[in-house]
Amino acid sequence: MSDAYYILFLGTTLVKRNDTLDTKNVNFDFLQDIFIEEAWKSIDKIDAFLESKYMEQKEIYITKEESKQMFRTLHSFKGSAFMMGHQTIAEMIHGAEDLFSYLQEEDNINQEDLKTLLRLTKTVSSCVKRELKRMETGEDITDFGWAIVKRIKNFLEHIDGEEMDPNAENMQYTRKGRKIIPFENFDGLLQKAERMVTVMGRELNKKVQIQMIGKETEVPKDIYEKISMAVMQMVKNSMDHGIEDKKERQMLGKSDIGRIRIEIKRVGQKVSVAFYDDGRGLDKQNILKIAEKKGVLKKEKECYTDQEIYNFLLKPGFTTKSMVSLFSGRGIGLDVVNAGVAALGGTIEIESREHGGTTFLMEFPLV
Repeated sequence: MSDAYYILFLGTTLVKRNDTLDTKNVNFDFLQDIFIEEAWKSIDKIDAFLESKYMEQKEIYITKEESKQMFRTLHSFKGSAFMMGHQTIAEMIHGAEDLFSYLQEEDNINQEDLKTLLRLTKTVSSCVKRELKRMETGEDITDFGWAIVKRIKNFLEHIDGEEMDPNAENMQYTRKGRKIIPFENFDGLLQKAERMVTVMGRELNKKVQIQMIGKETEVPKDIYEKISMAVMQMVKNSMDHGIEDKKERQMLGKSDIGRIRIEIKRVGQKVSVAFYDDGRGLDKQNILKIAEKKGVLKKEKECYTDQEIYNFLLKPGFTTKSMVSLFSGRGIGLDVVNAGVAALGGTIEIESREHGGTTFLMEFPLV
């Protein structure tokens, strides 16, 4: 780690330029704490800027001075993240920095592109906040930052070129023109999901049928990989947590065979994924009890909506399993799904009914 790092850290002076630094006595946990504290301050500045623009009722307008200030904030943040070794965070911030560098150079940006630029910046902010929360709880940073970085790169490459054709299937637009990019359908994902259901069903004494509607849908390969990761994690979660064993299903008057249905649909430049199982559903009271034990409740339990309760399951390290098993209980699961979805700028919603199953609704932009 270079001496320059200790001189300036997100605007915080640690030692003077001419001072001698005794690196043997440096408390790196202390530096990490400083990084996290200052990182949150930078995120607050970014979010305040974004909020001010989203509140504008008419056309969005960003001055050169505003662009410059945002660029400086991002540049300082990026440098500190790199020097602390947080590559994923640094690369995401660097992507946002490129957006505002472009904004300083260009005078005539249409409203749609300006809105896209702000949405991408907001996605970077959301992803970085997720990683900072993982750091605060001592968890490893994920590697999903590359997805938003790639989306920013694609945006900057085609923004000066031709208009994107919403009906183009396997086309990507760049300043150098069009090029074919690899697309993939979900037939291979169905086969992997079927194998997982078979293996887990044998271990857990459960019989489950899995159905996929829209497996012929094609998406860019990088997005396919993230969707596949999310779906496979949900299959595992459903098999272990959601669908009851044969005896319990019989007691509830259900079919001995559990069901999982996955529906994938592409409309224009978006793809939606609905994942449904006919299992026991989510236990809201148990989720609230665990959230209370973890100290993450911000208001009275009675004030939480169903969606807010279900969203606790998406937090890092949150698990409803009291025992670690071969398949779960380590607090790694829906949190990873949520991080992958967010990295693509997507959204996830959860619906559930006691003894009536659970549905996950995800939507991803393709550009």
